[in-house]
Amino acid sequence: MSDEQPILQERRGEANGILWLTLNRPHKLNALTFPLLKEMREILFHARFDRTIRCIVITGAGRGFCAGMDFSGAANPNPDPRPEGLDEAGTADIEGYRLNFRHETETYIALRRMEVPIIAMVNGPCVGAGFDLASHCDLAVVSTAARFQVAYVKRGLYADLGGFWSLPKVVGWRKAMELMMTGRFMSAEEAHEAGFSNYLVEPEKLEGRTMELALEIEAGPPIGQKIGKLLAVRTANMDFDTAMQWSESAIPLVGMSWDGREGAQAFREKRDAKFKGF
Repeated sequence: MSDEQPILQERRGEANGILWLTLNRPHKLNALTFPLLKEMREILFHARFDRTIRCIVITGAGRGFCAGMDFSGAANPNPDPRPEGLDEAGTADIEGYRLNFRHETETYIALRRMEVPIIAMVNGPCVGAGFDLASHCDLAVVSTAARFQVAYVKRGLYADLGGFWSLPKVVGWRKAMELMMTGRFMSAEEAHEAGFSNYLVEPEKLEGRTMELALEIEAGPPIGQKIGKLLAVRTANMDFDTAMQWSESAIPLVGMSWDGREGAQAFREKRDAKFKGF
């Protein structure tokens, strides 16, 4: 199967405000490659400048969400070029390794920079870099067919694409440490109990439930949602007084916007607000 379209893009929703991204390597359980990551990075970069996008959904084609990184065969053409003159006998190219890793890290940084809410729709195996990817999303709807693994430790590594940062925040310190130290698989039910997913549903209901959640977000006030996410992320390690000072600075941007006035008017008139994003 060709990887000519490693990611599929689709606009959905009542106002086409949902950007639906599908990792499209089902024959490899959507394992990531450098070309795929490059395309995802470019999509996310341009999405940051598109005010019509209200929500992003990330999922995988076929029976898997993402099986991690694929370093087999020609999946990553010339992934680690050796500088001219470097000893071929085995000299460690530490700087080359570090720079090469940016193919991956820059994409995950771009994901974390997104202001709009991101939903992971986890339909099957979610392993290694795929587990990190889902952990970096803001919400998750998970199929009972899913299972999760911090696979890195089985290869002598660690959750290097930010799982070390996100997992403790999503499932709690003790559960994260267990997964990161043992590399054992976690079932969808256990993940849900630990707080990883917002909703756990049967496979045939997965897309429908995800769409319902995405539509709820699409109908909300984009400025308020973006500021709310920004504050949640940026003030997480601040003391309460400092965090509230940030909120004092941000509230006029929301309250005095058209959407802020519309929300107040709709409340007084006991009707649903119609937000426009300005």
